[in-house]
Amino acid sequence: MKTKLLVWVLCLPAIVLLSCQSEQKNEEPKTKDTGSAFRTDTVQLRNYEQELQFTGQVSFDQKQVDRVYPMVSGNVLDVNAELGAFVKKGQVLAKLQSADVSQFVKDYNTAKSNYDIAKRNADNVEQLYKTKFSSENDLVNARKQLEIASSELERSSQVLKMYGGTSANSQPIFTVTAPVSGYIVERNINPNMQIRPDNGNSLFTISNLSDVWVLINIYESDIQAVKIGQQVNISTLAYPDRVFQGRIDNISQVIDNDSKVLQARVVLPNPGGLLKPDMFCTVKLHIEKPEKLLAVNPKSVIFSEDRYFVILDKGKGNYQSIPVEVIKSTSKYSYIKANLRDGDQVVTEGALLLFNELTD
Repeated sequence: MKTKLLVWVLCLPAIVLLSCQSEQKNEEPKTKDTGSAFRTDTVQLRNYEQELQFTGQVSFDQKQVDRVYPMVSGNVLDVNAELGAFVKKGQVLAKLQSADVSQFVKDYNTAKSNYDIAKRNADNVEQLYKTKFSSENDLVNARKQLEIASSELERSSQVLKMYGGTSANSQPIFTVTAPVSGYIVERNINPNMQIRPDNGNSLFTISNLSDVWVLINIYESDIQAVKIGQQVNISTLAYPDRVFQGRIDNISQVIDNDSKVLQARVVLPNPGGLLKPDMFCTVKLHIEKPEKLLAVNPKSVIFSEDRYFVILDKGKGNYQSIPVEVIKSTSKYSYIKANLRDGDQVVTEGALLLFNELTD
């Protein structure tokens, strides 16, 4: 019994020590590797930047457009070019059966007959002149008539070639061909359509979409802020995750009477033909003001209980919730007033999760 008591007395300090160490271990705060869990961005002292947003529309470059007009009237037999298709220079776009071409063939045949007659007459007069049965005046007149007939034949032949014919037996068919290579951006022709002589509309519009125009709608209240040469960011519904950058290179001097907007133009390179005419787009313009403010990434700003906060990374895994006053937010920056300095690091990715842990 004494031996057991002695053992108990000797072991008691060790048991107490182990118990204390266990309690201390349970009371230590939990830590985790935050290096991969959170991302930070730098607080910047920069000029206050105002963001203006406009609507716009993609259009084809009017400087790289060819409109194909009907040279004749008639009935459309066939159309070989679809809207949006790429065509090469000289490619057949459509065929028309035309009475105009029939008249050109008739004119050519008449001119050819007159030339043949004038040629035979000139040859006969020349033979007669050599045998003294014709005067020199007759020879001169015969050669003059041949020259006139030859000129008329050449003219009618060129006209026939211009309208697609090549000989006296040509069919009354007019072929519409592409004057340049490019995309069909407008088509106003269909099979069996009648093309009238007084038609003033183009049959096709062909554009090279290597460059496109973005036409920006500017309301009167923003006209003063928009200047030629300013950079804009353009986004479309088709490519929501992609931003196209360009500069304003022209501003109209006329306000549209119906929409009450002024149009500005941006020329954009269009590799791959991503931007299509008539696409709707959103245009953002950033204008720097002389006033300097603290600017942070908008992802770092947290809204909670009617107040704004950011999470300051103090280094070595230490974070602090800092209240801020948001002056203005744009897509690039949130301008704030806060107890922060230029160069401080604030959490962006995972900021809300960390804020909830700090406020629990």
